[in-house]
Amino acid sequence: MTNMTEEEEKEQDWGFPLSVTIPCGVVILVLILLAVFGNVLTITAFVKDRGLRCVYNMYLLNLAGTDLLLGLVSMPFYAVYTLKSYAWPFGYHFCKAYMVIDFALCLESILTIIIISLDRLLLLKYGPHYTHRETTTVAIVKIVLSWIVAISLYTPAIIGWDLWTGEDTVEEGDCDVQFAYDLAFTASTAVVEFAIPFIAIGILNLLIYIEIRKRSRISPTSNDQVSNAQDKNRKDMKAARFLAMLVVVFGITWAPYTVTTIIISFCDTCVNEHLYEAFNWLLWSKASLNPFLYAYNSARFAKNFKQILFCRRTRHTPVVTTVSTGNSHSQT
Repeated sequence: MTNMTEEEEKEQDWGFPLSVTIPCGVVILVLILLAVFGNVLTITAFVKDRGLRCVYNMYLLNLAGTDLLLGLVSMPFYAVYTLKSYAWPFGYHFCKAYMVIDFALCLESILTIIIISLDRLLLLKYGPHYTHRETTTVAIVKIVLSWIVAISLYTPAIIGWDLWTGEDTVEEGDCDVQFAYDLAFTASTAVVEFAIPFIAIGILNLLIYIEIRKRSRISPTSNDQVSNAQDKNRKDMKAARFLAMLVVVFGITWAPYTVTTIIISFCDTCVNEHLYEAFNWLLWSKASLNPFLYAYNSARFAKNFKQILFCRRTRHTPVVTTVSTGNSHSQT
C-alpha cells in the first residue's frame, strides 16, 4: 500500500493541485470579502444618513441587499464546489434550495438595474412632479413585484424539472439545474434574463441621454437660472454616467456566462469546464464591483463610507460664546 504525503492527501481531498487551489482560493476570498464588506457599507450608510433615504437610493439599497446575499450565500458555497474540483458536498436537496436562491438573486439584481434606469428617466420626464408620483410606497411596490418575478421565473423548473420529465440529468455529487441541457428552455430564459433586460436598459439610458440633451438646449433667462440649470445638468450627466457604468459592468460580467450557457445546452463538450466556471465567477464579481460605483457616483455615499471605515462621527461646530469682563474678553 502506497503511503501518501500530507500534501498529496490534501490534493486528493480537494481535487485540484494545491498550486491551483491556493491562488484560486485567494481570488475567490477577495471577491467574497469585497461583496460582503462593500455592500454592508452601502446598507449601513443608508441607515445611518437620513440624507440618503430617497426613492432612488431605496433601489440602490435593494441592489446592495441582493449583492450582499450573493456574497453570503451564492459565492461561499460555490467556492467549496469550485475548489473541490466541481464536487458538491452538501447534498441533493440543499443543491435545489441553493439554486433557487442563487438564480433568484441574480435575476433580481438585473431587474433592479432596470428599475433604477427607469427611475432616472421618470425623474427627467416628471421634473418637479417626480416626488409626488414616485413615492416611497411606489418604490416598495416596484421592489416587491421585482422579487416576485425574480423568484417565479426559475423556481418551478429548478424544483420540479426532474419530477416532470422523470429524468435526472445531473450526475451524482454535482450541483446543477436539471434543464441545463435543454436548449429550448435555456435559450428562452437567456433571452428573458439577459437579452431583453440588456436591450431595455440600453434603450432607457439612451432616452435618459436624449432627455438631458434636450434640457441643456433650453435657454435660461436670468443668471440664477443659468447657474441652476448648469448644476442640474454635473448632476444629470453624472447620474447618466453612473447608469452607463452599471450597464457596461452588467454586459461584461453577464454576457460570457449567458453565451456559454446556451452553447453548453446543445454541445456539452464545446466549452472548457474551467472557462465556464471562471465565467460564473465573473458574473458574481458584479456584486463586488457595485459598491465602488456607488462611492464613485455619490459624494455622500463616499463620505459615509470613509466615516464608517475610520470610525469618524459627523463633526459639529462648537458654539462659541463671548463673555465680557471689563476691558477683557474670554471665550467658552
